[in-house]
Amino acid sequence: MKRSVVILAGEASGDLYGADLAQTLKTRLPKVEIYGVGGARMAEAGVHLVADSRAWGAIGVVESLKVAPKVVWAFQRVKRFLHATKPDLIVPIDFGAFNVPLCRWAKRWGLRVLYYIPPGSWRRDRQGADLPQCTDWIVTPFQWSAELLQAMGARAYWAPHPLLRLARPSVEKEVFCERLGLDPYRPVIALLPGSRRHEVRALTPLYARVADSIYSVMPEAQFVISVAPHLDPDWIHILWADGSRQWVPTEKHSVWNLLAHADVALVCSGTATLEAALLNTPMVIVYRGDWLMNLEYRLRRRRLQLRWIGLPNLILQRDVCPELIQEAASPESLTRALIKLLRDEATRAAQLQAFAEIRQALGEGQDLPEAHERVINALQGAL
Repeated sequence: MKRSVVILAGEASGDLYGADLAQTLKTRLPKVEIYGVGGARMAEAGVHLVADSRAWGAIGVVESLKVAPKVVWAFQRVKRFLHATKPDLIVPIDFGAFNVPLCRWAKRWGLRVLYYIPPGSWRRDRQGADLPQCTDWIVTPFQWSAELLQAMGARAYWAPHPLLRLARPSVEKEVFCERLGLDPYRPVIALLPGSRRHEVRALTPLYARVADSIYSVMPEAQFVISVAPHLDPDWIHILWADGSRQWVPTEKHSVWNLLAHADVALVCSGTATLEAALLNTPMVIVYRGDWLMNLEYRLRRRRLQLRWIGLPNLILQRDVCPELIQEAASPESLTRALIKLLRDEATRAAQLQAFAEIRQALGEGQDLPEAHERVINALQGAL
């Protein structure tokens, strides 16, 4: 009997995890039909996309309003698709603003839902209040998340974080450096401005000014700027020219190679901070937007009582990596923080020790079934 599953991912990280899940399903259950909402990675993995989420990425109310019409249109399209096809299983991944209302609707129509990496699962004090009612199962990469959800009445399971398995370099440093024209014996600084267009637009010129500042005191430094798969490197170079006349190579291949072979990284807050930690790359976490985003950030941070925004700090609940946000993220302050990471062995060692703790917190070395096993069992009625 043919089975069908719908994977719902709204952002770049969810697209990665959705593609990873789809590849496992195709290997283990060759006849399964896989549909979804996602981007380039899920499409390449053979998922039949009901809606393409590549243009949705936004943080905050102001930016979210700009993409809202596309998201609303996709929401209605997905509802119609689910109603018509009645898949055996729906697997939402994070992206709560879209997926949680869709889960509520799906449950009213008797559809089965397994939430993979629920939104805000990194929080240690609370989880989404309606998750137990709008899901059949939840698979989360954090032990405390599973325990909180179980106490709320959810059938929740702790599974190793997929990045423990996925975040690995695919080439040696010499090969990586030769391709980009780098000297493997000189320091390499990775620059990650994010995957959302408004993030990249705000951060790339800033990164360029930081690079010029570091060049003035460390002329041996080398920079590489990461480009998300859906963005144009030429556009990145135009943005870069606003802050520097120095040319830098762009990396559109796996960011894991860049992070694994870099000495330090300047990373936009998001999943990339966790990827850098798992690849043992000391980092400075940065976030900066326009004045409206700055105002919104101040209001929301106070209301949500967030002390940190970077995942390494949130997971360990302490200051692991420096966070320089909005007006604090000046070229001067970012330069000082990066040079300290490059030159101060004690500072580097402290981050590396914390990264080992993060791996344990994400399930490394634990006897835990992978999330994919839970999905397969749910599809086969054995969960």
